[in-house]
Amino acid sequence: MSMIPVLVQREFSSRVKGTAYIVTTIIGVLVFVALSFLPPIMQRISSSLAPGAIELIVYEQPGEESIVPYLEQVGAEREGFIVHPAGTFDESEAYRKVLDEGLSGLLLVDGPLYTFVTTDASNMMLNDEIQIVLNQAVSRWNAVRLGLSADDVASLFGRVDFRVREVSPLGEDGEEIDSAAQGQAMILAYFLLFMIYMALVMYGNMVATGVAEEKSSRIMEVMVSTVKPLELMLGKIIGVGSLGLLQFFIWIGTGLVMNTLGNSGVFDSLLGASAALSSIPLETVLWFGLYFVLGYFLYASVFAAAGALVARVEEVSQVVTIIMMIIMVGFFAAYISFLNPNSGLARVASLVPFTSPMVMFSRIVLGSPSLLEVMASVVILVASVLLGAWISAKIYRIGVLMYGKRLSLRQVVMLMRD
Repeated sequence: MSMIPVLVQREFSSRVKGTAYIVTTIIGVLVFVALSFLPPIMQRISSSLAPGAIELIVYEQPGEESIVPYLEQVGAEREGFIVHPAGTFDESEAYRKVLDEGLSGLLLVDGPLYTFVTTDASNMMLNDEIQIVLNQAVSRWNAVRLGLSADDVASLFGRVDFRVREVSPLGEDGEEIDSAAQGQAMILAYFLLFMIYMALVMYGNMVATGVAEEKSSRIMEVMVSTVKPLELMLGKIIGVGSLGLLQFFIWIGTGLVMNTLGNSGVFDSLLGASAALSSIPLETVLWFGLYFVLGYFLYASVFAAAGALVARVEEVSQVVTIIMMIIMVGFFAAYISFLNPNSGLARVASLVPFTSPMVMFSRIVLGSPSLLEVMASVVILVASVLLGAWISAKIYRIGVLMYGKRLSLRQVVMLMRD
């Protein structure tokens, strides 16, 4: 009778009550709750950082044409933007007036050079706002000198109505891309991509550390006498993976509950919140679950073999460094593919088994990979999981009972041939 279910239950029950697991689960729940309140919170933070009333004194060099009338025109179109000419004051007297009256600052105009003098140069929101108004005023000033009317200026600097439509190679009617929805999809893809990355790192290390701990404590000798090494490895991988799936269902369930409450209007009176996750398609969650599971089993088998090769728990971090670097390569490849999900790099990386769990998932959310590419990615990944499990099982069988020193790659290859 297979001992895998018993081993899975042992791994699951021994870790599910751990402090680290409980804390990370709670943090994930809080993150999903916070995402529902993120838009109104960000809006309020942005409003609080935005400068209120802006009142400037403008000092210009004598004999130069004044830009003050154009600053006043633009300022009149903005709430709370007031401009005062320096008049008969010199530069030092004008700045003293700024300090005495608590004004926003002094704008020095010297030909093409504009200098904003203030007591708080680190207020980037204020600096940007003044620069925007100044640019518009200078544009109007130049337009008048060139003999352009207000309509000419509006036509010259008006924004184009730019849209994107995706059409299939067969020339069928395309679908217009919603830029707002595309931006939300990018944020969602990045967040779920980061979850995959963190899960591979966290649970992979958990598998490797668990194997090394059992090996160093000689518990492995007792367990191997009654359980096959392959069953022992699969039990540990599935048990730890079940922890990840449980967290995944708790987090996604929290997000769905917050969506339901947000759509029902429960949060309308609380910060004006709306459900930030209400646009998550069900197929995105399913693809996330598929690549999460396949990616985990691929890397977990490698982590298990790495844990079996070390002699002490302290050596685990040294062995898994290369695996961590491969995971990081996959993460950065997926991040780069955000710019062009159908680029050559994204296509190749979505078929490489060690990078496809993150890259292909990102392409599915953001791009439009063909069904053939998606199926090829899944098939290659499944085959890699099976092949990796077989190779890792042989390394695991050799390494779990090898004590004293860490096995080299050459020794592992020689032992696997026997």
